[in-house]
Amino acid sequence: MKQLSSLIIAILLAFTVQAQHSIVVHLDTAVKKALNGRLYIFSSKDTTRGVQDPDPFNPTPTFVLDVKNWKSSEVKRIDSTAAAYPVKLNKVQPGYYKFAAVLDIDTEERNNTVTPGNYYSRDVLVQVKPGEPFTIHLNLNRVIPQRTFKETEQIKALQLKSELVSAFRKKDSYIKAAVVLPKSYYQNPSANYPVVFVIPGWGGTHYDVYNPAISKRYGFTTGKEKIFVYLNPETNNPFGLHAFIDSRVNGPWGKALVEELIPFVKKNYRISNQYFVAGQSSGGYAALWLQLNYPTVFTASWAVSPDPVDFSDFTGVNLYTKNANMYYDADGKERGMFFMNGQYLSTVKRYAGFEDFLGDGGQMQSFEAAFGLLDAKTGKPQMLFNRSTGTINSQVAKTWKPYDLGLFMETKYNKLSSLLDDKIFVFAGAEDNFLLNRSVEAFKKKVDGMHAKATVELIAGANHWSIWTEAFTQQMHKVMDERIK
Repeated sequence: MKQLSSLIIAILLAFTVQAQHSIVVHLDTAVKKALNGRLYIFSSKDTTRGVQDPDPFNPTPTFVLDVKNWKSSEVKRIDSTAAAYPVKLNKVQPGYYKFAAVLDIDTEERNNTVTPGNYYSRDVLVQVKPGEPFTIHLNLNRVIPQRTFKETEQIKALQLKSELVSAFRKKDSYIKAAVVLPKSYYQNPSANYPVVFVIPGWGGTHYDVYNPAISKRYGFTTGKEKIFVYLNPETNNPFGLHAFIDSRVNGPWGKALVEELIPFVKKNYRISNQYFVAGQSSGGYAALWLQLNYPTVFTASWAVSPDPVDFSDFTGVNLYTKNANMYYDADGKERGMFFMNGQYLSTVKRYAGFEDFLGDGGQMQSFEAAFGLLDAKTGKPQMLFNRSTGTINSQVAKTWKPYDLGLFMETKYNKLSSLLDDKIFVFAGAEDNFLLNRSVEAFKKKVDGMHAKATVELIAGANHWSIWTEAFTQQMHKVMDERIK
């Protein structure tokens, strides 16, 4: 009788295990080596398209598992105990989903679904039914291929090993860019051309030059002919976008641009001694930072929809205020995130929580790496704020002050005014989706208070992206052209 009871219990336990939702991930038998990395399971409710990196403002069920020495003879199982966001596997709401797996083995590049060398599975469609368990099998049998840069007569690939960054990181590190030549470059072999360095924002790479919208945005064929060097700010950095600023965590990317890249471009292309820099979003912050820190190098800079340039209003938060909090305002109300069509699509707390869950060099961590110091204990940048409570670490905030560009203007502009006058152009949409207009407003107050000869404007009706109108691009090039000798 005792034996029968034990058997019944065993059967019931087995049924319970089987009744759980599960995702079983197989490593293809063709993979002969053991792999290390982070396994991501992404999902999508839009079954008409392939699964992509999740939307941080509205994430669908996502699961992660760190793997070590994973061999093809083993399977990895995701169940209700696995790390998940925003819900555990057993809490996935009924409906149709597509699931796919990605094994991130390259921590130097941020984007999981486009990083060459990462393994991934095909999408699997599943219907989650109320009260019915499901098991999904995903096979990692595909590898994201290396991207090839297709050169043309006018577009050339640039890859330069940075000795400065390599020495800092103790690892070979490369500056990557696309060089866009004017139409007359080969027709007029005696002509030298001014250079526009372009630093894109989050997600931007030098492959963008093939996109007609990008060419139109930055005006590759607008006004007087120029050479464009379209930079990749996301390469060779484990903490997200490095933006070509000199960082105590990421390394001397700004110095590398000035002391290594510019001489390289000068050696290989016919350029004049006039260098402009323009950037969008994180690249906008970088454009202004480069102009302020290397005032004799650049003829003028355009910071468009820049990441926070004044830390007294860091997307709505004064980092220097006592008891400052990233998640809640002074009244205890949760701060909204990503303003669109008159409403917030998320909150700072949810956004930061999801980034922290992914652990993949997200926007918040990239700020901490760009502006802060390295935490010797974790090997990661010091956290500006507690990810659970949102409380800002005032001591960490103080270490950010060298990168507060509003503070730079207050403390250093007078000494550098002769080098900076009429070189600074900062623009933000008055309805910026990330509230970056508020930081630009704070920066403008300081600029006006210093009576600095700088252009800082808020564009009525424009958001983070719509600020780039044809008229805006033409005006930017008009100012450039007036300065070209």
